[in-house]
Amino acid sequence: MITLRPIGNVDPRVLEGLRQALDVFPGGAQVGPPAELPAKALNEKRGQHQASEIIYSLNRSPHRGDRVLGVVTVDLYSPGANFVFGQAAPGLQVAVISLARLRPEFYGQPPQPELLLERASREAVHEVGHLYSLGHCRDPRCVMAFSNTLEDTDRKGQAFCVRCQKKIKGNG
Repeated sequence: MITLRPIGNVDPRVLEGLRQALDVFPGGAQVGPPAELPAKALNEKRGQHQASEIIYSLNRSPHRGDRVLGVVTVDLYSPGANFVFGQAAPGLQVAVISLARLRPEFYGQPPQPELLLERASREAVHEVGHLYSLGHCRDPRCVMAFSNTLEDTDRKGQAFCVRCQKKIKGNG
């Protein structure tokens, strides 16, 4: 079972859409109780939050489910990267995704809730895929393809390639 943990003010419609997208995994997903954004995750100089600090805070909080996906609305980074859409810690069975850079509004465009949900679903499935021992896939259409840019996220598909799908079935 995967537990979705909203951190901050996450639209319930987005959470429900992500819960449905995560049905591709054995046992599906459930929306768990909200969690707090850890103050020490904020890097004031960058105006971003460090993804690993959020992952560690989720690992310490009580939750149901053997895998946890945090969902935040703040912008995330990881040391050595300008930003990240998400990050996973397979050893902890915890991952986090950010909706910030997936929103068209981030780029000065009008809101598009359907596009946000498509992008967020891809990133959620991708990060949870890492919790099921999947690495990055070379198939650019596979949901496990690495996303370095928003264009990469938009280009990849919503589904696993045949090779990754077989691995998921073996890791259930």
